Amino acid sequence: MNTVFFSDFIGSDRNAKSNDCAVVIQNVLTHIRNLSAPCTLKLPENGEIHIYKDFCPVREYHTSNTDSVRFPQKTFGILIEDIENLTVEGNGCRFVFHGDMSALGVVRSKNIALRNFSWDFESPTTSQVTVKESGKGYTVFEAAKGCDFKVRHGKIQWICSTSPYTGKPYYTQYNAHKSYCIVGFDPETKIQRRYPITQSPFARAVFCKKTGANEIRVHYFGNAPKLWQKVGMTAQMCASRQRPTAGAFFWESENITVDGVIPHYLHGFGWLTQMCKNVAFKNCRFVPNADGRLCTSYADLIHVSGAGGKIEIENCIFSHAHDDPINIHGTFTRVDSRVDANTLRLRYVHKQQGGFPQFHVGDTVVFYARDTLAPLGGTEEIYTVTKAGAPGENGNDMKTMTVAFDKPLPPEICDRIAAEPKYVAENVTYTPEVTVRGCTFESIPTRGILCTTRKKVLIENNRFDHMAMACIFISNDSNEWYESGPVRDMTIRNNEFFIRETGQTEWKDTPAVYVHPVVKGGKLPAMPVHKNITIENNTIHLFHDRAFVIESVENLTVQNNNILRESGEAGNVCAVTACKNVNCDIQE
Repeated sequence: MNTVFFSDFIGSDRNAKSNDCAVVIQNVLTHIRNLSAPCTLKLPENGEIHIYKDFCPVREYHTSNTDSVRFPQKTFGILIEDIENLTVEGNGCRFVFHGDMSALGVVRSKNIALRNFSWDFESPTTSQVTVKESGKGYTVFEAAKGCDFKVRHGKIQWICSTSPYTGKPYYTQYNAHKSYCIVGFDPETKIQRRYPITQSPFARAVFCKKTGANEIRVHYFGNAPKLWQKVGMTAQMCASRQRPTAGAFFWESENITVDGVIPHYLHGFGWLTQMCKNVAFKNCRFVPNADGRLCTSYADLIHVSGAGGKIEIENCIFSHAHDDPINIHGTFTRVDSRVDANTLRLRYVHKQQGGFPQFHVGDTVVFYARDTLAPLGGTEEIYTVTKAGAPGENGNDMKTMTVAFDKPLPPEICDRIAAEPKYVAENVTYTPEVTVRGCTFESIPTRGILCTTRKKVLIENNRFDHMAMACIFISNDSNEWYESGPVRDMTIRNNEFFIRETGQTEWKDTPAVYVHPVVKGGKLPAMPVHKNITIENNTIHLFHDRAFVIESVENLTVQNNNILRESGEAGNVCAVTACKNVNCDIQE
C-alpha cells in the first residue's frame, strides 16, 4: 500500500498564479497512475485547495441527460482517469472551484473510494437574490455572497469568477439567465418551487441599478411583482435551457464508494453515474453552504443512467436542488432500421441523449413496444450483443449505434406506429439492484426519488418534506425522456412523507408514491407494465392531495400505512388504475 501526501506536490506547477492547484492535482494523479500497488492519497487536514479553470483537463466525453452533443468538450477540476485501487482520504479538506466546470470525474477506473471532503464554487453559475425592501414600483434585492455582478445598459450581468491569468470572467449571464423558469424559496414555509420565467425578479423591469456592493434596485413598469414584494423571498436563476456538462461524472467504472463527501454546488446538471457497476453514496450531504447560497445543483443531484451491480444510497441529505435528488434509470434506444437479420441500427431519441456507447459485447437486451411497453413477441426474450458500433464510429452519427445480436430478430422489429418506429431496446445488463435507505429530502421543487429498474429495489427509512411533486415517482418512459425500464421487485417501507400544498401546478397529482408509465399515444395498456410493488409501514402526513396514485401494476400490495390527515377533508387517499391483483388496505 502506497501513501501519497498532496502537500508534497505543492509547488510542482511553477507557472501557477494565485493559489491555483489545478495542475498540482493532475501531477498527483499522474504519479498515482504510475504506481503499481493500491494507493491512499491524503489531503491536508481541514485544508483548502483552489482549482481554477484555465489549466484544468479538458476531455470530449458525452454525458447522459445533458446537451452533450452540442457541448462535447468537458472541463474537470479533478479527473481520476484509468486508475485502480485508489482511496482519496479528504481529512475534512475543502475544494474551491473557480469557473464553470465539472468538479469531479472518475473514468475507466476501478476500486475508487472518495472520503471526507467537501467542495464549493467561489462564484456559482446559479445567481441568487433575496428581497430586502419593496416599495411602489421597485424592489431592492440583496445578491448572495459570491454572486458577483455589474450593471450594463440597465441589466444585471452576472459574473462567475475571473481568471487570474487573463483577467476575464469565466462565465457570464444576464438578468434571469437563459432559463425555462426560476426557483423561489420562502424561508417562512420552507417551500422551494418553480415559477415561470415571466415571474422572474427582472420580468417587467424598466431598469436595474447597483445601490451597494451586493445590492440591486429593480424598477418596474407598474407595481413590483407580488412575488417580489415579500421581504426574505429568494430567487435562484440559472441557464437551464442548456446543460453543457454533468456537475460530477462517473463513467465506465466499477466499485466506487463515496463516503462523507459534501458537494455544496454542482454546475450544469448533477452528479451523473453513467454505464458503471457497483456505486455507493454514503453519509453524503448535498446542502447549501454557510454563506447563504441555497442552490446545490441547477438540475439533479444523484443521477444514474445505465448501471449494473448495485447502487446504494444511504444516510444522505438532499436539499435545494432545482431538479430530482435521485434519478435511476436505463435508456431506451429506438429501433431505427434493420441492417441484416441479426443487426439493427438503434437511435437515441431525446435531444439530451447521445454520443456515448450504450452496448458492449456480451450485454443482454430486451425489446418493448412503445404503445404498450409489452415485450417483443409477448415474452421478455433475451438477445445477446455480439458486436457493437458506438455513436460516431463506423458510419454512425452521434445519435445512432449499430448493434449485432446472437440470433435473428423477427420481422415485426421493424413495425411502425404511424410514421415512427414501434420498438425500443433496453440493455438489461445495465439495470442495477437499488437500495435507498436513511436519507432526508427537503425543499425540492420536483420529485424526490425516480427509480425504474427490473432488479430488486428497497426504499426504506427515508424522510420527505416540502416536495413540490411526487416524493417517489416510478415511470418507464418510451415516448418522452426514454428513461427505461419495468419494475419487477420494489419495496417502499418505513418512510415518512409530508404531502404539503406548494402552489406549483406542473402535475395534477403530487402524492407520496406515483406510478405512471409513459407510452406512445398516452393510453395505459391492457396488460400492466410493472410488477410486484409493495408499499407498507409508511407514515404519510396529508396536508392535501392523495397518498398514492398507482397505475399499471400487477401484484400491488399497499398495507399497514399510517395515514394522518393533517388538514382538509377525508377522501380517496389511494387511486389505483389499470392494475391487476391488488391488495390495497387503507386505514386513516
